[in-house]
Amino acid sequence: MRLLSWNCQGLGNLWTVRSLQKIVKDQAPKIFFLMETRLVKKGYKKHCKDLPFPNQFIVKKLDFGGGLALLWKNEMGVDVINYTENHILARVREDDGLVWYLTRFYAWLETTQKSKLWALLYHLMSFVEGPWMCIGDFNAILHSHEKQSIRPPPYSQMDEFKGALECCHLSDLGFVSYPFTWNNKQPGSANTRQRLDRAVATKSWKARFSARIVTHLFSHASDHVPLLLQIRTFRSMSAREPQSFKFEES
Repeated sequence: MRLLSWNCQGLGNLWTVRSLQKIVKDQAPKIFFLMETRLVKKGYKKHCKDLPFPNQFIVKKLDFGGGLALLWKNEMGVDVINYTENHILARVREDDGLVWYLTRFYAWLETTQKSKLWALLYHLMSFVEGPWMCIGDFNAILHSHEKQSIRPPPYSQMDEFKGALECCHLSDLGFVSYPFTWNNKQPGSANTRQRLDRAVATKSWKARFSARIVTHLFSHASDHVPLLLQIRTFRSMSAREPQSFKFEES
């Protein structure tokens, strides 16, 4: 299974929409989570009507900016449990009957609001009754090497983020490719790059999906790069070869 997460920073312009269409064509995700769409449902249908996702859950923000969209294909058993302008929590049912929980998370940039967001994350844990994975833009870093800038890392904010994940029994899934997911695109010493987007999960989710990989993709259309999560499973190749396994996408 392939799952994409991207803070696209607005889908009201043709360039971003074309970038989105190319990402979907190249990566063929079954689930796509978009942040900062800056669109209501009517605007989404106007600008993104050609995307191959018959199932759509749109969360608009009351003022300018923000906005979330959860898109998925028919073969995915996805049921939305609850949502706010900062998250969408859903239940995912696999073909073998396994149920796990998926949270798409979008954190505000404002430092003063971060404690409310970590409290929200902790509250969401009360709805989870099985393996749990969260993916999105947390607007926070865990380690000092996740920030490249002349300005020092925000150590107190890092500690708060670490504490929030530990309270929720969530840990980072890692990644491959370019180390940063956000770039302010300023020249010279004003440039700052950080790993603000990530996927985290509980031990039970990691045990169920031990063969997985998070890849930082690339796009000029946003300050954030898209995240691609690939989940793979080991399956028996044939009943005549019980000790042979094939590595394939679920």
